[in-house]
Amino acid sequence: MLRGLESVGIIFLIFAVGYFFHYKKHWPDSTPSVLSNVVTRISAPCLAVTSIVAGYTRETLAGSVALILIAFLHMLLLLLIGKGASRLLGLGGGRKAVYEVSFTFSNVIFIGLPVNQIVFGEAGLPPLFAYYIMGLACFWSFGVYMLASASQDATAAQISQDAPAKTSPARKPAISAARKPAITAARILNPGFIGVLVGYFLVQAELGLPPILDVALGYLASITIPLSLLVIGANLTMFAKGIPRVTKDEASIMLAKFVVSPLVMLALLKAFGITGMPFYVFLLSSTMPCHMQSSIIAQHYNVEPSYASKLVGLSTLLSIVTIPCYAFLIHSLMA
Repeated sequence: MLRGLESVGIIFLIFAVGYFFHYKKHWPDSTPSVLSNVVTRISAPCLAVTSIVAGYTRETLAGSVALILIAFLHMLLLLLIGKGASRLLGLGGGRKAVYEVSFTFSNVIFIGLPVNQIVFGEAGLPPLFAYYIMGLACFWSFGVYMLASASQDATAAQISQDAPAKTSPARKPAISAARKPAITAARILNPGFIGVLVGYFLVQAELGLPPILDVALGYLASITIPLSLLVIGANLTMFAKGIPRVTKDEASIMLAKFVVSPLVMLALLKAFGITGMPFYVFLLSSTMPCHMQSSIIAQHYNVEPSYASKLVGLSTLLSIVTIPCYAFLIHSLMA
């Protein structure tokens, strides 16, 4: 119980610092974006390498295949449930795509990573990266494709409305190439994913890091948690003037992230017979809010960007209540 209280207290304090500095404009408006880039491109990849090398052996690495499969099945089931929910709610177009992506993918790095390290310590990181590697691959492939396709469909619909009834094929407007789905190796093999792959390769090859590199990566890895929490605190200033009215579909996303997702994960973990630290890490990770990058990609493709940002903000705000509750529950299960 004490460990749970300490974990929650640490998270709240660093949230508060980020919120205060951003709200009072004690740092430039671009600071959260800069810190996000530092985390995603530098410190998180370093943390992936050092944590995997320190926490895995060839034997335990072989066992992580089941965890990666569970992560994939978890996202697949959430996607199918989300598609059914969006149909029941009568959503269409870009709003439907944002809803389904938000339903499926969670904020495993900016919130899941610091929360897991604070709650479980260094021992919780290796299982987390098994979840992270699959989430990263699925989001930057299928998740981005869904949002990009929604943008392409919206552009085609607008062209159809604006074009004259009798337009010759030679004069038909073309859909902008900028709106085509941008699924490339560079997007999937981003720094975080590469860090995970490098860590797994070093363990599989039974190679250690040279001392000087190990220390350097360790220093860079150590800034991941505080910077991530500062960014989240800064982003919560969007609610400084109050919480806007929540619609039925937005409320259903909150239910999905904090009730449906952990229940689906619990069923999968039980079905695969997972126990110990991986069980607790995966269960806690399944309670995270909407994927922060979903709002960024929605903005890039102009697919309901305000709706995507609202879902990320609302779920992050609500996670301030739900994460402590789940942390206490998991600590009681571990006792």
